[in-house]
Amino acid sequence: MRHETTLPNNPTIGSLADVRKRTSLLVISLIVALGIAIIGGWTLSKDPTDNYSLSQTVGSIALNKLSEGTMLASAMVQDANDNLVSTELWLGEPLVINFWFSTCEPCRREFPVLVAADEQFDQVRFIGVNLNDSSAVAEKFMQTYGATFDTFFDRDGNFTTAMGVATAPVTLLVDAGGVVRRQLTGEITTAVLNRAITEIFPA
Repeated sequence: MRHETTLPNNPTIGSLADVRKRTSLLVISLIVALGIAIIGGWTLSKDPTDNYSLSQTVGSIALNKLSEGTMLASAMVQDANDNLVSTELWLGEPLVINFWFSTCEPCRREFPVLVAADEQFDQVRFIGVNLNDSSAVAEKFMQTYGATFDTFFDRDGNFTTAMGVATAPVTLLVDAGGVVRRQLTGEITTAVLNRAITEIFPA
């Protein structure tokens, strides 16, 4: 006589189909979460001492406030020699301002796009705003990618906060009067950046 083992009729034990269904839903949820994270960029978090730090986790681009149509915030940042510089000194010419830090993977991927655009478009000034690195680390990063535009450091997070930036990278196109004309959140491509510059700052 052949013996067969069957699952007990217990409501707490799901069928194989149920298990597969739950597993599929879990996998889909993880994929969606990962997709949002990759698109979102790397998040900034504020610690109890009111100093900004950058976590190694990624977050949603929805954390960023839309700054288009607002004025460039007046704040003090630092140059590579730790001298304080007012962002008001940047006004008077069209700007492309990129918020970045060296261990941000989307920042790394898009940096060659910024370098190429800086070389291509003479009518705008490119400025980097570094969020976390030491001057030495930032300089080495810039040299690696052949970047020659100025980078400033927002170590207290005041400028970043005032502009509503919560993830990196974020790129702002600012006109000579200080009005933010375009905000590009997340990793940018050559086509997206070049089209934005051409539309807003025609040669």
